[in-house]
Amino acid sequence: MNTTEAAKTPKCRCGNALGHHMVSDEPVYTFVGWFAILIGISARPTRIKYRCRRCQEVFHQTTDPAVLAKHY
Repeated sequence: MNTTEAAKTPKCRCGNALGHHMVSDEPVYTFVGWFAILIGISARPTRIKYRCRRCQEVFHQTTDPAVLAKHY
């Protein structure tokens, strides 16, 4: 990765980037999606938020269909 790509990578205020072990990906569901999960049916998230577990900052979100499919 060159310096230009590293500068564009989203990071939290602690300096943790996507893929770091202290960064959690949190799926966001609609009401119907949460209801489906509660009764045992898989649901596709509408968005993925990335949160640092140290500073609790949500520093990136995505609605990319390829990423959402990985969380389905």
